[in-house]
Amino acid sequence: MLDREKVGRAVSEQRKIKGMTQKQLADLLNVSYQAVSRWEQGISLPSVDMIYDIAQVLDTTVDFLLNGLSEERKTISYIDTGLDAKKLHIVKDKLSRLITPDDRLIHTNVADPVFFKPDLSGMEEPVCVLANHVPGSKERFAMENGYDREICMDLVSTAANNLIRFGVKPSILLVNIVCGNNDSGQILFMGEAFKEACEDSGIIFAGLEVAAQAVNYGADEYKIGALVMGNSDRKEIITGDRIAEGDVLIALHTEGISSLSYPFVKVILDRRPDIAYEKIDGEKVFMDELMKPNTSYVNVVCELNRQNLIHGVFVISKSLFNRKCYDTMPKGLGAGISLDRIPMPALFQYLYDLNMMDRECFLEDFSLGIGMLLAVPREQCDRAVKIIEQYHSCECIGRIEKDGEHPDARVWLM
Repeated sequence: MLDREKVGRAVSEQRKIKGMTQKQLADLLNVSYQAVSRWEQGISLPSVDMIYDIAQVLDTTVDFLLNGLSEERKTISYIDTGLDAKKLHIVKDKLSRLITPDDRLIHTNVADPVFFKPDLSGMEEPVCVLANHVPGSKERFAMENGYDREICMDLVSTAANNLIRFGVKPSILLVNIVCGNNDSGQILFMGEAFKEACEDSGIIFAGLEVAAQAVNYGADEYKIGALVMGNSDRKEIITGDRIAEGDVLIALHTEGISSLSYPFVKVILDRRPDIAYEKIDGEKVFMDELMKPNTSYVNVVCELNRQNLIHGVFVISKSLFNRKCYDTMPKGLGAGISLDRIPMPALFQYLYDLNMMDRECFLEDFSLGIGMLLAVPREQCDRAVKIIEQYHSCECIGRIEKDGEHPDARVWLM
């Protein structure tokens, strides 16, 4: 015996899928809309002949209508995966309003390619420079402890510095985030942080693309990455070939720590979890100081480069004594560094005073608050320092020397 209620629900569901009202269905079947209403409420059944007509009009099968919900079309929606797609679209719309308005940005929209018209005026041999960046080891710590803004700004600085070390000014930055069904406020907050960091360095923010994967990520989990692009005349790219013996090394300060140093801090925190919220200098919280974004040097390097004051640029990752930082150093030369000229920031003094690593290990793993070294001609040092001090604090901490006593070492203590 047919179940009137199941048949009625099957008719109702298929009618709604087709986007019809009860009256529209009734008109097509030449019956009253009250008849359709009674079917759907399970009060009465259509005749056998009418069942065939209903199936044809609703583009379904008689079997589906007669068997009702027992043969319903099985569906799985985004809601079943844990993702609120409607909320996601609202967030994406709000994020699109953060995109930098600029005539060079021809088109950017959600997952579309970015169409960008670079300014190549005056360049004899334009070169396009692209680089992908991720936050590294600090990302999970930031995510788990609420330093979302800091990790976003740190990523922009890292990406920008990677181009500017070659004298290439970053023009545009595009960010992506893979996350769970995150709170929309958190994603918008991160988008605003990216925009602010880009604006500080004169970079076009091309948007934050969100790939929500609730099946792979927890509610507050995320992974972020950035693509940065810049252009330069080939002859103006800083290759390091101008670095010469006697050049002065000027250190530019930064806050926080390098992502490459974070694993060592993680070990320290695992062994001494009690220090996470300790005060440094009786005022600043250790974790807050640890997670401060590193500094972007775009503006100052651009200015120095315009005035032809730079022979070489070294971005300091992990440590001043990390050989990889000096890859552009000409063969036969190296960086002689005097630690006496480096004022020890409170964060690094605190780490050292924990007495969990000896001096040599400490110098191998931490930057001492130095984010970049500039090699400038000795006779132009004072002029360069005056320009730098308009942007950042700095010290002259060493010079370029021949590596006679340190064959192929690239960097050593003076």
